[in-house]
Amino acid sequence: MNVVLDCIPCYIKQTINTLAQTDISEDEMREIIHQTLPLFPQLDPQGTPAENSTIVLRKVNELLGNKDPFHEAKKESNELALKLLPQLKERIKQSSDPLMMSLKIAVAGNIIDMGILKDFDVEGSIREAMEKNFARDDYSSFQTKLKEAKEILILGDNSGEIAFDRLLAEQLSELGIRVTYAVKDQPILNDATMEDAEHVGMTEQARVISNGSIFLGTVLKDCSDEFLQAYKMADLIVCKGQANYESLEALGKEDQRLYFLLRAKCEIVAENLGVQLGEMVFCLS
Repeated sequence: MNVVLDCIPCYIKQTINTLAQTDISEDEMREIIHQTLPLFPQLDPQGTPAENSTIVLRKVNELLGNKDPFHEAKKESNELALKLLPQLKERIKQSSDPLMMSLKIAVAGNIIDMGILKDFDVEGSIREAMEKNFARDDYSSFQTKLKEAKEILILGDNSGEIAFDRLLAEQLSELGIRVTYAVKDQPILNDATMEDAEHVGMTEQARVISNGSIFLGTVLKDCSDEFLQAYKMADLIVCKGQANYESLEALGKEDQRLYFLLRAKCEIVAENLGVQLGEMVFCLS
């Protein structure tokens, strides 16, 4: 998915949301914003929003002298999600289709996006996920492919959300499928890293690896050999969140292993997916 002009305000919004995690003054915030603006003409107009956002956000972190401005916020979102897990596990247990329920719970967690949404209602998102269907739904084809699958790779997205992904990994494991879960190599926004995977117990549920990359989403040319091997060997790949959609959507047109699981949280992504803003999707590209 290539950038459009409407992506530019989003770079600034992500910058402001990052600065809001700090205790610096408004004047200092304004100066950092001014220092990032000269980067904008250098951003690749043929790149993806995820790649260009990363370039801007890395500069913001550099100017802040803080590699992980969202560190405390990520811990809080993990704790919030962990408190909800017992009741969510019970919902899955009582469901007539536990795998579908775990997918809905995993996508409900996708509301935890501190780069785009300053405020979010996790419990409200869960209630909505229980009541609504996916706006685009390729679950039946996923089920068919699962019958032959032995290895699944889940591309993680945000902290907090990763706790809900643990329930999805658990359901897939119960089907006899080996699950590998990929996290970011370094902090960027509130994306999940190995620290988050350990915090929520994902490392106890699945094999967890770093993708070796500094970018939002999954930019294969920047990923580690270990990740690329896992990517190559996977029978199915579940791509969580907008940034993974932005960076892999074009590949998904050829690679029928890729399923995208997300909420459309911006109008450009929603339009690209052919859904309404805020709707949930589980789809092939």
